Amino acid sequence: MEGPGLEEDALLQKLRNSRRRFQRRMQQLIEKYNHPFEDDPLVDLATLTYQTPQAAPGTGDTH
Repeated sequence: MEGPGLEEDALLQKLRNSRRRFQRRMQQLIEKYNHPFEDDPLVDLATLTYQTPQAAPGTGDTH
């Protein structure tokens, strides 16, 4: 049977491995989606606003 120290070492190693996998996958996702998509509005993160083409009169579009 493993002692408490060995079990803790194994757990810490598994946590480190999991963290590395998570960071690697997140980086892959960021690289994949880190570009503007055609026809998507660009959001200003400071104000959380975006611009759209002028709405037709009477539509109530206030974006």
